[in-house]
Amino acid sequence: MEEGPPPPEDLVAPHTGGPHKRLRSDSGSSISGESSRSFRTLTSDDLEYVHENGRTYGNDTYYLPCVYKPNKDYVEQDRLFLLHQICVHALQGRLTTTRLLPSTRRILDLGTGPGYWAAAMARQYPHAEVVGIDMTEWDIDSDARVTWELDDLDVWGREIDGDDLIARLAHLDLTTFPNYRKPIESPKKTKAPAEPAQSSGQAQASDDSLSIDLSTLMPQPEPGWHFSDSFELIHMRNMTGAFTHWEEVYAEIYKNLSPGGWIEVADWDLGNLQDIVGRSGEGGILDGDSVKLPMPTLSKLYAGIMEASFKSGRPLGRYYMNPSYLEEAGFKDIQTTNVNVPVGQWVEDEAQRPIGKMMYVLGMELLEPLCLRLLTQWGSKDRVWTAEEVRADCETARKEIADWLKRSERGEVEGWCASFKWIIGQKSWHAEKVLAACVVVTCPPLPIPSRAQIQFLAEPFHRMFFLDNLSIGYPHAQVERVPVPWLFVYAGAVPLAMLVTWALLVRPGSHKAHVTILGWFISMLLTMFITDVIKNAVGRPRPDLVARCKPAPGTPAHQLVTYEVCTETDHHILHDGWRSFPSGHSSFSFSGLGYLALFIAGQCHVYRPRAGLARVLLALAPLLGAALIAISRCEDYRHDVYDVSVGSVLGMAVAHYTYRRYYPPLRNRQCATPYPSPADEKGWAKVKGDEEALRGVADFELDEFSEDEERESRPLNGRR
Repeated sequence: MEEGPPPPEDLVAPHTGGPHKRLRSDSGSSISGESSRSFRTLTSDDLEYVHENGRTYGNDTYYLPCVYKPNKDYVEQDRLFLLHQICVHALQGRLTTTRLLPSTRRILDLGTGPGYWAAAMARQYPHAEVVGIDMTEWDIDSDARVTWELDDLDVWGREIDGDDLIARLAHLDLTTFPNYRKPIESPKKTKAPAEPAQSSGQAQASDDSLSIDLSTLMPQPEPGWHFSDSFELIHMRNMTGAFTHWEEVYAEIYKNLSPGGWIEVADWDLGNLQDIVGRSGEGGILDGDSVKLPMPTLSKLYAGIMEASFKSGRPLGRYYMNPSYLEEAGFKDIQTTNVNVPVGQWVEDEAQRPIGKMMYVLGMELLEPLCLRLLTQWGSKDRVWTAEEVRADCETARKEIADWLKRSERGEVEGWCASFKWIIGQKSWHAEKVLAACVVVTCPPLPIPSRAQIQFLAEPFHRMFFLDNLSIGYPHAQVERVPVPWLFVYAGAVPLAMLVTWALLVRPGSHKAHVTILGWFISMLLTMFITDVIKNAVGRPRPDLVARCKPAPGTPAHQLVTYEVCTETDHHILHDGWRSFPSGHSSFSFSGLGYLALFIAGQCHVYRPRAGLARVLLALAPLLGAALIAISRCEDYRHDVYDVSVGSVLGMAVAHYTYRRYYPPLRNRQCATPYPSPADEKGWAKVKGDEEALRGVADFELDEFSEDEERESRPLNGRR
């Protein structure tokens, strides 16, 4: 293996790819104005390229080269552009085999390379946030809105048991089976010892005498990708040899998918050469128990790179696409799509000839970069190759391929087809979403059942809907920022506690305390009743209705459907999806906190001329809290702005009505004093007046006697 400085510019192959929208030499940045870099990405200065044998690599382990922009080495990028075009053609113009809705919000492309797939997905789903991640910097030229990140996602790069891998090679005849597709286990991992917080006094210790003090062990962080939010589609293409431990890769993908999200893995190979020989009737030459193929140099190279990949710890092949990996990770509804793409122009269908020519060019261009690093760094079973040997055998293998394709065009042998494969799996809709951290407005759980919610006796009116309606295609938040129990605390318990505390401290009198707390209760109950009646009568779908519904596979996206297409089994989650108008959180919060704001404003005389600013701010504080609760409903995709606005106005209107039943207007000088009790004005006072009128002249009071009449009075016995 030859290592050294970057290759000189005159040794770099010219850039012969398809036309680009701008000249690379005139570009000061690889990111267009519509694209952006993520805040969590590395910078180009953080990358350490490895230059070997005239090629540039992104690290010490991955076998395929990358671009090197200082020398304008874009050969590998041209090859990936060709591969992207072939994949799109194989799927008849489609970019994915998954059943994505137009309302998809977040898409991740792992190992995005130049980002051709990510940019195309961003154009097809303009409302989605598309993120492309790769470990090296490519010449990205995209007018689509894509977030590009530089990061090495192989966070499990632990040592492997090399002896175990080499032992497996003894049981594999890679010459007879050059396209080994059986599932194999990932290489065994060596357990890294925990690092003690303080070094022990002994430098060495035997396994028998070794004792571990758990109190001195430093906690090891759990490896992972730690994305800030989940995705609805995670896509990988041509990732063979990228990871060592695929079980952990699929588990991490599952963790970073939202419920109902999809994984898609795509890869290809050059087909089974042994099958081609058998079908063509050439048969090969029997040599003991093995078969000597008609393209010996190509077979030797293929066996060599397979052996080298085992020795490197990252075996090649499509074994990592076996459905068992997805099943173990927890994916459901696993489906596989296989497409054969002709290599060369032997096919009779004129529509397939251009793609066959592209596949021929791709195979010829891929041969040397595929073999060079593997054979010069790790080597085959017997030896480590030199770069000259690899290039010479690659040239011979190209001639063998060209000769085979010419014979297939003449009909002497059967045509050669490359095998493309897509495998998809879906995360269960009922999977629990792990909450990594609470946001500022997210509330800690209350000491009551988390499923405690208001259950309505009557089902709402179920409007028909379209699955491709973007306004109802938002994700369903498993954890609300302000759940129902905390709504009752913020909008109910807090205002009530403040009013009771005020009554105990100020002692305003029984009448004033009575009407104040009674008005608050009437405001809350009346608001809840009006809101629930309107919700059930209107039946407006929530923004997350499609995610709640979980429509059955095959449901048409462009036709009006009813709730009968839904597969959600939770009665409340499903039917609550049609209770969007008006927002109950908004009306309830403005009813309780709005009433408190009106009461504080009246007691502080905020409309009095030259009223202090502190009094005004104190009266506005409850309204600010109610507004934050209402805004959280939009952030959770439970309501839109229209629902929240109408709910807020409804709650404030009811609060103002109940407050004015007992208190004068805020501009009144007596706004701090409630209206007198009706009992004092016309209740008991009226009864007392009626009794006095019935007594007439015979009734009198003791104070009506004069002093003379008192002196003339005599006792019954006649004595003075």
